[in-house]
Amino acid sequence: MLRRFIYANHERQLNRTYRNRLANRGNTAQGVFWRSQTSQIARFDALLSLVHQIAPQKPVTIADIGCGYGAMLAFINKTPAYAQTIYHGVDINRAMIAACHQTFPAENALFTIGNTPPKLVDFCVFSGTFNLTHSDDPDLWMDYIFACLDRCMARARYGLVLNLLCAPKAKIESQIFYADRTAFIRRAEAAIGPTHAQSTKYVSGDVSFVITRKT
Repeated sequence: MLRRFIYANHERQLNRTYRNRLANRGNTAQGVFWRSQTSQIARFDALLSLVHQIAPQKPVTIADIGCGYGAMLAFINKTPAYAQTIYHGVDINRAMIAACHQTFPAENALFTIGNTPPKLVDFCVFSGTFNLTHSDDPDLWMDYIFACLDRCMARARYGLVLNLLCAPKAKIESQIFYADRTAFIRRAEAAIGPTHAQSTKYVSGDVSFVITRKT
């Protein structure tokens, strides 16, 4: 019960922070705290490439958890390699979903307020979803991440694909979370299923993870 209260408080703080940032910076990479559009797109490409490599069939359905203003859908729409992607965006922030509806007026049904997909998908994808935190406890933040992953795995047929900034030891620095790559893999394999990691091309310190169901 206490953990749920703590997690809800974190989400309220994040909601406020992202709402204010979006109002100040607009529908841009900086509006969701990316350093640049280049690094934002590099992460999209890395995650979607992994999804399409391991998907057992095409088209593949994904839920973009923490979709922000819908930048991943814009990237998919203009990238032929990912044309066989059926997209759904999910975000806990109402302002972000409103921005998605404004940007994609003909595709409003593709975006939902919440923290899990509204229906079963092949993969849940998390691009930068867990980077920003108002916590000062990396262990507690890791617990929050796994609570989110467990919840979403229940709505994913095959697995989860996410990225995290990594460091030799888990830490929170200037409100940015850095995971211990080895410790994350160990915990993911014990709690969810087989886990693979690879460094994200062109983004220093970023690691892309694939977590699949136990057989």
